[in-house]
Amino acid sequence: MDFNSDSITPDFDADDINIFEELSSSHSFTQTQTNPLQQILLEDDEVNESIAFDADVIADLLQVLAHHAIVKNSDDPTNVLPAVANDVDINSARVTSQEDEFRLSLLVELQDEQKIRPCVRVRQENGTLNIVEEEEKVPKQWLPLYKMLHQALSSAIDSLKATAQIA
Repeated sequence: MDFNSDSITPDFDADDINIFEELSSSHSFTQTQTNPLQQILLEDDEVNESIAFDADVIADLLQVLAHHAIVKNSDDPTNVLPAVANDVDINSARVTSQEDEFRLSLLVELQDEQKIRPCVRVRQENGTLNIVEEEEKVPKQWLPLYKMLHQALSSAIDSLKATAQIA
Protein backbone atom coordinates (compact mmCIF):
# COMPACT_ATOMS: atom_id res chain seq x y z
CA MET A 1 0.00 0.00 0.00
CA ASP A 2 1.23 3.46 -0.82
CA PHE A 3 0.96 5.89 2.12
CA ASN A 4 1.64 8.80 -0.15
CA SER A 5 -1.66 8.47 -2.01
CA ASP A 6 -4.03 11.39 -1.58
CA SER A 7 -7.22 9.42 -0.97
CA ILE A 8 -8.43 6.03 0.16
CA THR A 9 -10.18 4.11 -2.58
CA PRO A 10 -13.60 2.45 -2.05
CA ASP A 11 -12.06 -1.00 -2.33
CA PHE A 12 -9.73 -0.32 0.64
CA ASP A 13 -9.75 -3.09 3.27
CA ALA A 14 -7.68 -2.64 6.41
CA ASP A 15 -7.37 -6.41 6.83
CA ASP A 16 -5.33 -6.57 3.62
CA ILE A 17 -2.54 -4.49 5.13
CA ASN A 18 0.49 -6.11 6.72
CA ILE A 19 1.38 -3.45 9.26
CA PHE A 20 4.83 -4.89 9.95
CA GLU A 21 5.71 -4.89 6.28
CA GLU A 22 4.49 -1.33 5.90
CA LEU A 23 6.48 -0.16 8.89
CA SER A 24 9.66 -1.70 7.56
CA SER A 25 9.20 -0.38 4.05
CA SER A 26 10.99 2.65 2.69
CA HIS A 27 7.71 4.55 2.81
CA SER A 28 7.45 4.29 6.59
CA PHE A 29 6.80 7.44 8.55
CA THR A 30 9.72 9.50 9.69
CA GLN A 31 9.68 11.91 12.54
CA THR A 32 9.90 15.34 10.94
CA GLN A 33 9.73 17.38 14.12
CA THR A 34 12.47 17.13 16.69
CA ASN A 35 12.37 18.22 20.26
CA PRO A 36 14.48 21.40 20.54
CA LEU A 37 15.38 20.63 24.16
CA GLN A 38 16.62 17.20 23.12
CA GLN A 39 18.72 18.80 20.39
CA ILE A 40 20.32 21.19 22.89
CA LEU A 41 21.05 18.41 25.36
CA LEU A 42 22.48 16.06 22.75
CA GLU A 43 24.62 18.56 20.86
CA ASP A 44 28.26 17.81 21.60
CA ASP A 45 29.81 19.98 18.94
CA GLU A 46 28.25 23.29 19.92
CA VAL A 47 28.72 24.16 23.58
CA ASN A 48 27.70 27.66 24.59
CA GLU A 49 30.51 29.23 26.59
CA SER A 50 28.25 31.87 28.07
CA ILE A 51 24.58 32.68 28.24
CA ALA A 52 23.35 36.17 27.44
CA PHE A 53 20.78 37.36 29.95
CA ASP A 54 18.64 40.45 29.97
CA ALA A 55 20.00 43.13 32.35
CA ASP A 56 16.72 43.17 34.29
CA VAL A 57 16.96 39.43 34.89
CA ILE A 58 20.53 39.78 36.15
CA ALA A 59 19.47 42.68 38.40
CA ASP A 60 16.58 40.66 39.83
CA LEU A 61 18.80 37.65 40.49
CA LEU A 62 21.51 39.78 42.10
CA GLN A 63 18.88 41.49 44.26
CA VAL A 64 17.51 38.22 45.63
CA LEU A 65 20.96 36.76 46.21
CA ALA A 66 22.35 39.95 47.80
CA HIS A 67 19.32 40.31 50.08
CA HIS A 68 19.81 36.72 51.20
CA ALA A 69 23.50 37.41 51.93
CA ILE A 70 22.64 40.56 53.90
CA VAL A 71 20.03 38.79 56.02
CA LYS A 72 22.27 35.77 56.55
CA ASN A 73 25.36 37.73 57.58
CA SER A 74 23.82 40.61 59.54
CA ASP A 75 22.70 39.90 63.08
CA ASP A 76 22.11 43.58 63.76
CA PRO A 77 22.34 45.82 60.67
CA THR A 78 22.39 48.96 62.83
CA ASN A 79 25.97 47.99 63.82
CA VAL A 80 27.14 49.17 60.40
CA LEU A 81 25.47 52.58 60.61
CA PRO A 82 27.31 55.81 61.33
CA ALA A 83 26.18 58.14 64.11
CA VAL A 84 24.25 60.34 61.63
CA ALA A 85 21.90 57.49 60.73
CA ASN A 86 18.92 56.20 62.68
CA ASP A 87 17.99 53.01 60.89
CA VAL A 88 18.68 50.76 57.93
CA ASP A 89 15.98 48.69 56.27
CA ILE A 90 17.62 45.42 55.22
CA ASN A 91 14.42 44.43 53.42
CA SER A 92 14.91 47.41 51.12
CA ALA A 93 17.88 45.83 49.33
CA ARG A 94 17.51 46.73 45.68
CA VAL A 95 19.61 46.18 42.59
CA THR A 96 19.03 48.55 39.72
CA SER A 97 20.58 48.36 36.27
CA GLN A 98 21.72 51.17 34.05
CA GLU A 99 23.49 50.31 30.80
CA ASP A 100 26.31 47.93 31.81
CA GLU A 101 26.22 48.78 35.51
CA PHE A 102 24.30 47.36 38.46
CA ARG A 103 23.89 49.05 41.86
CA LEU A 104 23.05 47.35 45.16
CA SER A 105 21.60 49.76 47.68
CA LEU A 106 19.81 49.82 51.02
CA LEU A 107 17.44 52.43 52.37
CA VAL A 108 19.03 54.31 55.29
CA GLU A 109 17.14 56.80 57.42
CA LEU A 110 19.20 59.70 58.70
CA GLN A 111 18.62 61.53 61.99
CA ASP A 112 16.84 64.40 60.25
CA GLU A 113 14.36 61.85 58.77
CA GLN A 114 15.89 62.08 55.30
CA LYS A 115 16.32 58.80 53.47
CA ILE A 116 19.29 57.90 51.32
CA ARG A 117 20.40 54.82 49.39
CA PRO A 118 24.15 54.18 49.73
CA CYS A 119 25.23 51.75 47.05
CA VAL A 120 27.92 49.46 45.72
CA ARG A 121 28.38 49.25 41.97
CA VAL A 122 29.28 46.43 39.64
CA ARG A 123 30.05 46.69 35.92
CA GLN A 124 29.48 44.10 33.27
CA GLU A 125 32.50 44.12 30.99
CA ASN A 126 33.10 41.53 28.28
CA GLY A 127 30.59 39.17 29.87
CA THR A 128 32.05 39.39 33.36
CA LEU A 129 30.72 41.16 36.45
CA ASN A 130 33.35 43.26 38.25
CA ILE A 131 32.74 45.23 41.43
CA VAL A 132 33.80 48.86 41.17
CA GLU A 133 36.21 49.31 44.07
CA GLU A 134 35.45 52.65 45.72
CA GLU A 135 36.48 52.05 49.32
CA GLU A 136 38.98 54.91 49.28
CA LYS A 137 36.19 57.35 48.31
CA VAL A 138 33.83 56.27 51.10
CA PRO A 139 33.88 58.41 54.26
CA LYS A 140 35.27 56.49 57.22
CA GLN A 141 31.96 56.52 59.14
CA TRP A 142 30.18 54.82 56.22
CA LEU A 143 32.83 52.10 55.64
CA PRO A 144 31.10 49.37 57.70
CA LEU A 145 27.89 49.77 55.64
CA TYR A 146 29.90 49.90 52.41
CA LYS A 147 31.77 46.72 53.35
CA MET A 148 28.50 44.94 54.20
CA LEU A 149 27.03 45.88 50.80
CA HIS A 150 30.29 44.98 49.05
CA GLN A 151 30.38 41.55 50.71
CA ALA A 152 26.69 40.91 49.91
CA LEU A 153 27.15 41.85 46.25
CA SER A 154 30.33 39.76 45.99
CA SER A 155 28.47 36.80 47.44
CA ALA A 156 25.57 37.35 45.02
CA ILE A 157 27.93 37.47 42.04
CA ASP A 158 29.70 34.29 43.19
CA SER A 159 26.35 32.52 43.54
CA LEU A 160 25.27 33.73 40.10
CA LYS A 161 28.54 32.56 38.55
CA ALA A 162 28.08 29.15 40.12
CA THR A 163 24.66 28.70 38.54
CA ALA A 164 25.05 30.44 35.17
CA GLN A 165 28.07 31.12 33.07
CA ILE A 166 27.70 34.87 32.62
CA ALA A 167 31.06 35.76 34.03
